[in-house]
Amino acid sequence: MHVLITFGEMLTNALMNPLAWLGGIFMATLAYLIGDPGAAFYALWIAVACDLISRLITESVNHGGFILAIKEGHIQSDKALSGARLKIPAYFIMCIFAAQITRFPYEYAYVASSVIYGIFFFVELESVCENFIEAGVEEFSWLKRFSKRKLEQIVEDGGEASAGDSGNQSPI
Repeated sequence: MHVLITFGEMLTNALMNPLAWLGGIFMATLAYLIGDPGAAFYALWIAVACDLISRLITESVNHGGFILAIKEGHIQSDKALSGARLKIPAYFIMCIFAAQITRFPYEYAYVASSVIYGIFFFVELESVCENFIEAGVEEFSWLKRFSKRKLEQIVEDGGEASAGDSGNQSPI
């Protein structure tokens, strides 16, 4: 009985709270825009986080450790967030495009979505490799070249190889 009273109070408070309504509308809008995110969405955001972490590691290695790099001003929250302020919203907007394009009734809509995620994933991979190379891990040079080559291939082809296989022209 106590659980029902608590739930009822919570529901009454939520219905009377305009911020709860606004939060619900915001979350519902995000859920619609992103849809079922899928593995590519999560992989991209994991890659973005890895890029940030690799940057912190590089600054730490190049400046005598994490604490010393902070003390000397090489690692600063405003400096780290300055690039992320633009990158994160821009990537998120492109993720919305990637999710929305799959709702088109075209045969290649999922290919277009995959191209969007693929481009950003290889951009992040290349950036992580650059960070670790700067920290002294030269073994990532081949991976950086590979990711750069794949990125150029995706951008140059634009999915044309896949579209040309069936003989149909994609309206996208």
